[in-house]
Amino acid sequence: MKSNGSRLIVAGSLALAAAIFVLPAPLFQVATGSADAGATGLFILGLALLAGGLGLLGAGLYRRSRDLKTARTYATREPSALDEDRPVNPYAIPKSYGALPPLS
Repeated sequence: MKSNGSRLIVAGSLALAAAIFVLPAPLFQVATGSADAGATGLFILGLALLAGGLGLLGAGLYRRSRDLKTARTYATREPSALDEDRPVNPYAIPKSYGALPPLS
């Protein structure tokens, strides 16, 4: 099975979740003007996680939507285990397999 951006979406979501935990306290210290070097470093790390997470999430969603825009045909679909059970003519009347035949 193809990835279709799923890994990018997961990585972006994890980066956004990490930004939620890293960013609030240093953001408060930077906004109030009482930030030291450690808080400033965590603030920059939180902003990088936020920007990277949004970028990865957007790229993953874009890659996933690209496949949804293409039409599905027998040539482009992924094979399944039930392909040998498919009838050659899908419009033909199915076999009765022991049931009573239709009255004609």
